[in-house]
Amino acid sequence: MCGIAGFINGAKSKDDLKDMAKAIRRRGPDDEGYYLENNVGLAHKRLSIIDLSAAGHQPMRFNQLVTVFNGEIYNYKEIQQKLIEKGYQFTSSSDTEVILKAFDCWGPKCVDHFIGMFAFALYDEAAETLWLFRDRAGVKPLYYHQKGDTIAFGSELKCFKNYLDSNERAALDTNAIAEFFSVGYISSNLSILKSVKKLPPAHYLKFDKGSVSINRYWDVSFVENKEWLQRKEEDILDELDSLVISAFKYRMVSDVPVGVFLSAGIDSSLVSAVLSKHFGQINTFTIGFKEDGFDESKDAEKIAAFLNTKHTTEFLYQEKAFEIINDFYEIYDEPHADNSCIPTTFVSEIAKNHGVKVVLSADAGDELFGGYSRYTEYSNRWQAINKYGGFGKKVSGALLMGLSKFNSTVNKRQKERFADILRSENFIDFYQYIIRNTSVKELGSLIPGYSNPLFSFNKDTDNLSQMMEWDFKRYMVDDILIKVDRATMYHSIEGREPFLDHRLVEFAAQLPTEWKVRDGETKYLLKKLLSRYLPEHLFKLPKRGFGAPIQLWMKKHYKEEITAMVKKGLFTNPYLNNDYTHKLLEDFVQGRKTNAMMIWNLYSFQKWYNKWNNL
Repeated sequence: MCGIAGFINGAKSKDDLKDMAKAIRRRGPDDEGYYLENNVGLAHKRLSIIDLSAAGHQPMRFNQLVTVFNGEIYNYKEIQQKLIEKGYQFTSSSDTEVILKAFDCWGPKCVDHFIGMFAFALYDEAAETLWLFRDRAGVKPLYYHQKGDTIAFGSELKCFKNYLDSNERAALDTNAIAEFFSVGYISSNLSILKSVKKLPPAHYLKFDKGSVSINRYWDVSFVENKEWLQRKEEDILDELDSLVISAFKYRMVSDVPVGVFLSAGIDSSLVSAVLSKHFGQINTFTIGFKEDGFDESKDAEKIAAFLNTKHTTEFLYQEKAFEIINDFYEIYDEPHADNSCIPTTFVSEIAKNHGVKVVLSADAGDELFGGYSRYTEYSNRWQAINKYGGFGKKVSGALLMGLSKFNSTVNKRQKERFADILRSENFIDFYQYIIRNTSVKELGSLIPGYSNPLFSFNKDTDNLSQMMEWDFKRYMVDDILIKVDRATMYHSIEGREPFLDHRLVEFAAQLPTEWKVRDGETKYLLKKLLSRYLPEHLFKLPKRGFGAPIQLWMKKHYKEEITAMVKKGLFTNPYLNNDYTHKLLEDFVQGRKTNAMMIWNLYSFQKWYNKWNNL
């Protein structure tokens, strides 16, 4: 795991290249390397995981190909053998060398052979062409800036802070701002800066003498394979078990110590159980809270004891949480409002302090196997609302808004949000409205020139499949994976996501929905699989998200900081309606009823804005 950056025609000196790399030094403190020829620059900050020798140094070249690589190709040894059979020779045991020679052999189709997580740049000196690749699920981030015959790229947005001119650095994307205030994060093609984009997952970019082309090389649709309904449950379980073992074992490929983030949930319990069975004693790490309703450390300790892991539990207190909040936009260099980033950052620090350099997380189990309770709840709500019919829904929305004008006890914001939901023409639009933190009207008041884009997904599948596909392609990529990548990289450790092996994703995507949610029970098949490894009383527990008791902790601290920021004029922003935001903040400070998520998002956005602009 590493950090990469570079440019074509974008700068003149090695100092410019080093400046981009310095911004992401925490991603790779073990080594660094630079390539600069004919105003083409590639930079690499190395976190040594596989082949710790100098033979793994980057940038790495073969013939007239030069690459810098962030990530892991877990099946590199098998690919290496295929290439040896084709006549290629190898001088290292590095997966980076495999990437170079795989591209030389197969061109951009080399990624079809890779099982892994990756973001890499490859420059072809002979063709004067730059290629950028991002892994299928989007585990590893990659940003780029292109203008005329110049292009620059980097693992994080902060690579571009000194690279961009003052106008580009200051110009924010209004659509990205609207997305942030809607859901608390920004989608995987935009960035908060108008001039910088993210390369989407499962895509590659080709830059050839000023011409840019972007191509998708892999996709998955959540369309159930009804033929599987004729299969025996044990046969499906056997296939899933085999895939899980393969995917999880690949994530143990490492020349340094590996650990697992263990909660008391189904997904991390399965990761820990499978690896304990096949690798013996493993390292596991759990975060505890003293506040009721948040702590699951005792349950996790019971699982760890049953599996005989080398287990560590540490408690996260509000003092430490405030330290992390103060560093938040050093860690997360775009606006991001998921408070579970706080415990994720803390558990990453714990793993680092215990000498572990690679950690396995268990994200994507919910999105792939139907784990969220909202899936059943929202599908039922849609069916109830649809009883009105199209005309009835519009009339109901109008009546709700009218009631809010005449009845001061009616929560106007909730009526506005319900009116949004009632205007939905199909289920996936309904889902996007209902998971938002704000109403269309509230966003319009907050953001001048706001538009209301909705993402388009397959509308021909069942409701559960639509929600899971949306969450897999939006929420997981743009919130959860960003969270884990930034938290682990800030502490210079590598985070791996075993559920995101593309073979496992493809299996889950076509699994019939009744194998995912059955008679109201979420993750039906995954629980059946886990029962092969753990007794059910250890894991059939009430579901808790990996959040922090942030609202309890910040009741006083939060209000005091916001009050101080208002007094210092630190809530003035050219991209927001300041009269509206100051009214919201005044209501909050004075203890009047407010939209708590709007206040949190506003606070988070302004903290990022002030950090980015050195205010």
